[in-house]
Amino acid sequence: MLKKLSIGGYLNALAAVLGLAGTILTIVSGMVNVDNPLTNTALIAAAGCAGVVLCLLAIFAPSRWGNFDILGSVSILGAIALYCYTFGAAVGQRVMLIAGLFSFNAANEAGWSVFYVSVAAWVCLLLGCVLLVVSGFVKSVKEG
Repeated sequence: MLKKLSIGGYLNALAAVLGLAGTILTIVSGMVNVDNPLTNTALIAAAGCAGVVLCLLAIFAPSRWGNFDILGSVSILGAIALYCYTFGAAVGQRVMLIAGLFSFNAANEAGWSVFYVSVAAWVCLLLGCVLLVVSGFVKSVKEG
C-alpha cells in the first residue's frame, strides 16, 4: 500500500503527524502551569485526535477507491475543520494571557512557558491545515 502512495498521500501522512503533535502540545500547554489551565481539554483532545483519524482515512481511502474519491475528499475537509477548531479553541483561551505577557506582565516566566508551548502547537496545527489543503488538489495514489 505504501508503494502506491503519491505526493498527496505523503502530505496527508505529514499532516496527521503534525496534527497529532499539535494536539499533544495543546494539551501540554494546559498542564504546564496550574494558573493557566485549558478548559474543555477533553473536547479539544477529541477533536484533534478525530482530525488525525480523518487524515489517516484520507490516506487509505484513495488506495481503495482511487484518487479524488468522495470519502477521501470529505475526510480531508473534516480534518481541516477539526484542526481549525483545535487551533481556535486554544487561541481563544490564550488571548488574554498573551495580551498580559506583552503589555504589563512580561516577567511572568510560567506564562511565557505556556506561550511557547502554545505557539508550537499552533504552528503544527496550521501547517497541518496547509498540507491538507495542498493534498486535496494532488493525487494521493499512483495510477497504473
